[in-house]
Amino acid sequence: MSDQGFWDDMSGAFVVESAIDQHLQGKTLDGHQNRSMQDLTDKYRAANALRLPVDAGTRVSFIANLGSVLSYSDIPGDGMEGTVVTVKTGAGHTTSLDERVFVQWDDGKFRPILAEHLRPAKSSAKQAANVRMVVSDLGDLSGFFMAGAREDELIHKSTQDLWAFKQDGEQYVIERLFDDTGTPLKV
Repeated sequence: MSDQGFWDDMSGAFVVESAIDQHLQGKTLDGHQNRSMQDLTDKYRAANALRLPVDAGTRVSFIANLGSVLSYSDIPGDGMEGTVVTVKTGAGHTTSLDERVFVQWDDGKFRPILAEHLRPAKSSAKQAANVRMVVSDLGDLSGFFMAGAREDELIHKSTQDLWAFKQDGEQYVIERLFDDTGTPLKV
């Protein structure tokens, strides 16, 4: 018998479907849907990253995967939510720098996280408080704020926190300022 005849006889004898076969066919393994290989690419992560710039007060959640877990020494839990905060930097007041978004997490810790590891929060159970205000008239603020040392800063009268001030079209936007540890900046 020739070698070719042997393989012809064996062609249907041993059909074993492996986990990789199921993965590549998009089937489930033990009831769990496998992710496609496209989900693991940089292109996919960039396309699904949190869009920058992001407003202070926006609720976000952390996506734990191999890349995100290995990127930080202290990570929030998978799916943990947090609030984007404004930080005073050398370049001015910002909510992100070098693709990292400044987030005050619900566990009480401040962590700058890459935008590709963040998604908008699914629930709105917890709302950010005292992070951002939008008003139509500066007279609406006289009971809360006094002028700061710079023209783009305000000081909250009761807490002595610093807030950034800017005009956005017809509205005025006031955002609470935080230092790089997530603590509100004080006078």
